[in-house]
Amino acid sequence: MRHRSTYARMLFLTLAVAVFGTACSKTGTRNHWWEFWKPKAPQVGSIYPSATPLPPPPDVVASRAPGDVSALGMDGTGIPAAEPLRTDPRGSVAALQTIYFDYDSAALNDTSLAALDGNSQWITTNPGVQISVEGHCDERGTIEYNYNLGQQRADATREQIAAKGVDANTLHTISYGEDRPVDTGHDETAWTKNRRVQFLVY
Repeated sequence: MRHRSTYARMLFLTLAVAVFGTACSKTGTRNHWWEFWKPKAPQVGSIYPSATPLPPPPDVVASRAPGDVSALGMDGTGIPAAEPLRTDPRGSVAALQTIYFDYDSAALNDTSLAALDGNSQWITTNPGVQISVEGHCDERGTIEYNYNLGQQRADATREQIAAKGVDANTLHTISYGEDRPVDTGHDETAWTKNRRVQFLVY
């Protein structure tokens, strides 16, 4: 009886080994039955194709819509926009006059045009300087609206100076909206002073 039990166990063990060996040989990833518990090798080395270069970036000019100047770094006036300066200014120059605007307007009046003639002459006779053209507003209107209006005032000023022959690359526009008033009052006297474009030299 004991011999039959031993024989049955040996037969069962032999069959189990044969089954494991057959299963391992079919997978092709484990060479021996005792490697059955080894992690299966990945089928591919990477999910990304090897040696596949990224496509070149699209050409900005070719990809823009007709009439879209934003992709070309234009400021809306047709003049390539110069980035705002990120260095400390040398300071203001008395010869560069601040100009003022009517309420809710970016139009240059006669007084402003005369002042810009003088400013353009000073910039022309001082080559190598960089000018920050800063647009400002009074406190009326939303923050977003005043930032946009301040930028329109700075852009109109820059366009006028560039039309006088000044290198537009030396004129850097930025808008501060209503954030930097010269007069903190809340009446027309203060508002008239704050609706302005002023100049700093770098």
